[in-house]
Amino acid sequence: MQKFIDKVWVDGTNVYARTKDGLEASYPFARWKGFRSASENQLKDFFLSYTGIHWPQLDEDLSFEGMFHSSGLCDRTESEDSVCYIPA
Repeated sequence: MQKFIDKVWVDGTNVYARTKDGLEASYPFARWKGFRSASENQLKDFFLSYTGIHWPQLDEDLSFEGMFHSSGLCDRTESEDSVCYIPA
């Protein structure tokens, strides 16, 4: 069953995402070499696509499915769109 992203936010250590049905996942920036020395402004400068998050200043991406899979909240799929974002 497909889940839809409702909200994405960051703090100094993690990126978070919540689905419309209330599931929340987080992913620590420490897992990425490119994020370890990033400024707060760089971390907050992201945009959402259908399948994930992109940080243009850092040239980094994270898929929603990967994030929720890492948190044990979904299985991986070939299409990588079991968790996605559709703008309102």
